[in-house]
Amino acid sequence: MDFAALAKEQKDLAKIVRKDDDPPYSSPIVTGVDVAYTEDLAAGCAVVNNNYTKEILDSSSIIREIDSDYVPGFFQLREGPILIELIQNLETHGTILVDGNGILHPRRFGLASYLGVKMDVQTIGVAKKLMFGEVGPRMGDSAEVIQDKEVLGRVLWLNGRKPIYVSIGHRISLDTAVRIVIESSRDGYPEALRQAHIMTKEVLKRYKD
Repeated sequence: MDFAALAKEQKDLAKIVRKDDDPPYSSPIVTGVDVAYTEDLAAGCAVVNNNYTKEILDSSSIIREIDSDYVPGFFQLREGPILIELIQNLETHGTILVDGNGILHPRRFGLASYLGVKMDVQTIGVAKKLMFGEVGPRMGDSAEVIQDKEVLGRVLWLNGRKPIYVSIGHRISLDTAVRIVIESSRDGYPEALRQAHIMTKEVLKRYKD
């Protein structure tokens, strides 16, 4: 695998990432996507939620043999094709919340940005751990994530829970991304992502059984 070439491609594609709201935030529809693993299998699930009622409107799941190792900074190799297939299986998806980073990435092109650019859809990165950048001063329930004086994301502490790290994926501003994450959250975490995670575990269990 030519990681130097892949890194260059990420840097080139990062220039395409749009950081404005297109479309403007008006729809209550959001989709959470997640992937879970066994030693040799990956189960991907997408759950479409009504952002206001938290009602599940649609879902999609697939299971595949793992054909790529986890390589830090190149998560798209492992999960990118799975996420693209999941979204293609949905009739509607709205803004897509990705369990991973967007521009909060050494080359400003994490998994959420990859999905957004490749499918030309509106995406948000929502990560559980800080893999890059430094957290600035906390103000209330949020703080900026900064690298080389550039704001790359925002930390949120919702309902006293563990922090989550929000970043632009594609076709969205950071302020709007944060607003969508807050409005779609229940008990400190976006409900669509929570349901997608639960579904991945159920899919793997059914497959093994």
